[in-house]
Amino acid sequence: MIYIFNFSIAIISIISIFITYFYPQLIFNNHFKNHTVIFLLKLFFISMFIYFFIFNLSISNYKIFIISGYINFTIFHLIEGFVNQKNLFNNENNN
Repeated sequence: MIYIFNFSIAIISIISIFITYFYPQLIFNNHFKNHTVIFLLKLFFISMFIYFFIFNLSISNYKIFIISGYINFTIFHLIEGFVNQKNLFNNENNN
């Protein structure tokens, strides 16, 4: 069950990484605002998955789901930050 849970969180996080990688113009204009919106959307959906898995599937050891979900979220958020940094650095060199 925890593998399905973490896989679904990884898919949500990978979608935002692909968006910032293939559409870097989204982060060039109003970088902080766009990053904040993407971060809050990911946090909302991942919190929704945690709620769904814990309360609807009657999981007794819910602490491991919360901890592993947010560790997964943090790792993919750092990867997204590196992709954003690379895109911003390449844009600065091109101008």
